[in-house]
Amino acid sequence: MIRTSKNKQQGAALVVGLILLLIITLMGYASMKGTMLQEKMAAGLHNRSLAYAGANSAVRAGEEFIFNLVQQTNGVNIKGTPGGMFYGIYSYLDTLDSDPTQGLNTTVEAFKKRNWTSSAGTDHLHDFTNASFNGALERRPQFIVEEIVGAGAQTMDSQEFGAASGDGNVQKAFLITGKGPSGDGNSIALTQSMYTVVVSSSSSN
Repeated sequence: MIRTSKNKQQGAALVVGLILLLIITLMGYASMKGTMLQEKMAAGLHNRSLAYAGANSAVRAGEEFIFNLVQQTNGVNIKGTPGGMFYGIYSYLDTLDSDPTQGLNTTVEAFKKRNWTSSAGTDHLHDFTNASFNGALERRPQFIVEEIVGAGAQTMDSQEFGAASGDGNVQKAFLITGKGPSGDGNSIALTQSMYTVVVSSSSSN
């Protein structure tokens, strides 16, 4: 009788031990899944930050492009066109007439989509794909420039945006859109900047 009772106690201890082992295993599995989820979230935030950094850098490159273009040319002659035929600067509308019902520039709108199918963008001069492992981008960021003019019409033939009266100067406004990819290419960020310059209406600045 004593031997039978001892055997029953040993069996109960084994069952309790197996139950505790199962609980510990489930706790470890849940903790591992939580850690993996946190790693994926951290990687997603990192890639999003890289994409926005690339887009912001592209916007700065676009602003520098406009600044240098105004310095090197007669800025008043810088005109946006539907196809970007002058200096790669696009018009706000899809046509050169003063009818805003013609719609926005389809080339620019295609560039603003969160993909990389448009060929209208200008690549950033710096190759971010060769950056350090944690800071490399999947490809070079891009920017595109639109000329925004005033009087409601927003076309190259209308009155210039914010034109100063009586001093022989014209204020021009350009909308710069930057697009940047993440390191893995799964995220694409867009940022914009309104850049204004004052140019001389005479033949030279």
